[in-house]
Amino acid sequence: MTALLRKAFAPLHHQLQDWLLRDKHKTTSLTLGHSTVYVLPSKLGFGFILVAALNFILAANYQNNLVQLSSYLMLVLVLMSLIQSYANIKGLQLQFKEVASGYANQERTYRLSLANQQRNSYAIQLQWQGSTTLVEKVEDSSQDVSIQGGKQARGYYKVPRLKVFSTYPFGLAKVWSYLDANADYYVYPAPQPHNHGLNKQALDDSPQQTSGALSQSGNDEFDGLKEHKQLADYRRISWKHFAKREQLLVKEFITEADGAYVVDFEKFPGDVENRLSLMAYSIEQAQIQHMPIAIALPGLILACNNSDEHYLKALRALALYKKRGSHHE
Repeated sequence: MTALLRKAFAPLHHQLQDWLLRDKHKTTSLTLGHSTVYVLPSKLGFGFILVAALNFILAANYQNNLVQLSSYLMLVLVLMSLIQSYANIKGLQLQFKEVASGYANQERTYRLSLANQQRNSYAIQLQWQGSTTLVEKVEDSSQDVSIQGGKQARGYYKVPRLKVFSTYPFGLAKVWSYLDANADYYVYPAPQPHNHGLNKQALDDSPQQTSGALSQSGNDEFDGLKEHKQLADYRRISWKHFAKREQLLVKEFITEADGAYVVDFEKFPGDVENRLSLMAYSIEQAQIQHMPIAIALPGLILACNNSDEHYLKALRALALYKKRGSHHE
């Protein structure tokens, strides 16, 4: 029942958080201070306060000064915990590094660096996508921290908000803040190994092509001699015939298209996701072998190339195929 209620009110919770936090946490670098740190008693702290209140009521009814003093001490301990917890995290510097793009069958990794030039911070916890990492001590020198997140379906994502919190030193107070990095990443289809060979073919130029033709002209087969015409390429003149007959003749060749190896969506079996996974494997293997390939998706053609930018562009095209919107989590 609690899980259902939490799921039902999750959108409202996110909207409320966005409104309360506004833009002060939307940055890749944040130093925690009074305007970006939030402090409240923890669950244990609220329990402590409840017991202190009950002790105070009992002491008032039975006029027991010792019990009344203990209730005051418990309340003071909670207040001191609030101050100490805030002081522990104040000045903490968060620097977002990256959430690297990867395949759908891989876990995401959030990378950041921590430092505190003012004092040492202890027992700092970092929470992202349901995973929590404990950093026992943060000093003035920067240290890199990685947080493993879950697997995601292919697509384009904005980096989810990171939560940093601590209950140091007594566990009676909780202090927390957020880092909402303005960054994104791609999740590519999970490569599915296969034995489907790539066909070498020439694709026609089309308006959907993004980087030129997919075929090149070649001069492979001799077709004969023709009469020389003005502006003809002098390098094709048959000088042997000119020496014998004093006649300018030009060699003609059959022009054949040198086809490119094409990773073609239509050539693979299965549904959309299966085809994209097969294509992702072909692109991965082509990148390993540094083999020039062209990409053919319905409505999109990427010309033959073997640069790292080309392979990256191809994988992004697969990630975004029929998923043109952004995903926010």
